[in-house]
Amino acid sequence: ELTKDKKIINFSEIKYEKKYVYDWKQKEKSKIAIIYAVGGIISGKSNPGPQGSSIMGDKTIIKALQNVSKDKSIDAVILRIDSGGGSALASDQMWREISNITNREDKLPFIASMSGIAASGGYYIACEADTIIAHPTTITGSIGVISLAFNLSDFYKKLGINKEVIKRGNFSDLYTQSRQWTDKERQKFIDSTEEFYKEFKLRVIEGREKLNDIDELDNIALGQVWTGNQALENGLVDILGGTNKTIEVAKKMAGIDENTEIEIVEYPKY
Repeated sequence: ELTKDKKIINFSEIKYEKKYVYDWKQKEKSKIAIIYAVGGIISGKSNPGPQGSSIMGDKTIIKALQNVSKDKSIDAVILRIDSGGGSALASDQMWREISNITNREDKLPFIASMSGIAASGGYYIACEADTIIAHPTTITGSIGVISLAFNLSDFYKKLGINKEVIKRGNFSDLYTQSRQWTDKERQKFIDSTEEFYKEFKLRVIEGREKLNDIDELDNIALGQVWTGNQALENGLVDILGGTNKTIEVAKKMAGIDENTEIEIVEYPKY
């Protein structure tokens, strides 16, 4: 019979507590989460397929990161990256969620593991990791920003198309492709691109211990690409190796004995 000084606790609320004694059951294996960040980066959801995604949606990866962060049974996180980049905004959204994990009070080891390519936005989402691992032949770096815009007004005229734009705001029709820009508008576009590039470099400086001068970073940035071997030399990555090496490092960072069998939990969940 329950009294006022007693209450029922649902076991699901405490079953992942590391301090809980599991003498009555088989000991659970240590868990390492692997999040596969694959494809061109866009704002939105990934497109799962039989051989993996070709598009990496920030919403999908952020959801996976949040699920891992909430799971108290996870001992370390591996972000397995195979991406040549894409949207700067989407890359920054994922970077922020990664930063939430790497800077939380109860430290959860976070390792970025580079596959064939982890360049531009692919490096952007890696630079906040505690450790970055790349293959010797990985293509990485490409710390830079490319912005494109088109003026198709003459093309429309040749086709006999008269494009009318209804807008609110002086610069709201910059990307309608319907007219030539003024010098002031062109400079705004350049300033915006340079601001994105500066933000990218700040992320790298904040995340990489070996790189601390934003002006000298241009020596290895400015869109230059590097192999894994070269990236190790210039401080963009920390270790050379593949998935097995990454798991070894993750176990060591999480305080798991190297001979202990572990459980791999894969994300995203489709």
